[in-house]
Amino acid sequence: MTIDCSSAEFVKTQSECSPESAGTAAARSALAGFAARSDLLCEFLVAPFGRHSAELRLVLDVMRSQPLAGKWIAIMTRPYSEWRAARWSLDVPLRVAETAPARFQSRENVERWIFKQRWQHLVGALPIIEGGNDV
Repeated sequence: MTIDCSSAEFVKTQSECSPESAGTAAARSALAGFAARSDLLCEFLVAPFGRHSAELRLVLDVMRSQPLAGKWIAIMTRPYSEWRAARWSLDVPLRVAETAPARFQSRENVERWIFKQRWQHLVGALPIIEGGNDV
């Protein structure tokens, strides 16, 4: 069985949907139960790379599987010494629409910042960390 992606029905469906509509709604629903899970936030912030718990891997998989349009990404602006966060354009494929003002001295730090942005976008406000400090 082949799917004809050039059919009028397929084109109509693609153009009627915003880049985030269906995917974002499903992601928010899937991640709704994690809103108060400061332990998952801390787990990622302590070690952005490496092995993570099954629950954090689920959160990361959902975050990373979102449509590219409007998604925050890490960009190396100076070889291995400076990174920035940038956001893909909503209307032009694979074009950066904006760059965050902060400059990061490590890839880990830019990944932490991006994780927080994606968390706020898909899960909601960052949970309070034990001791009263937010993330």
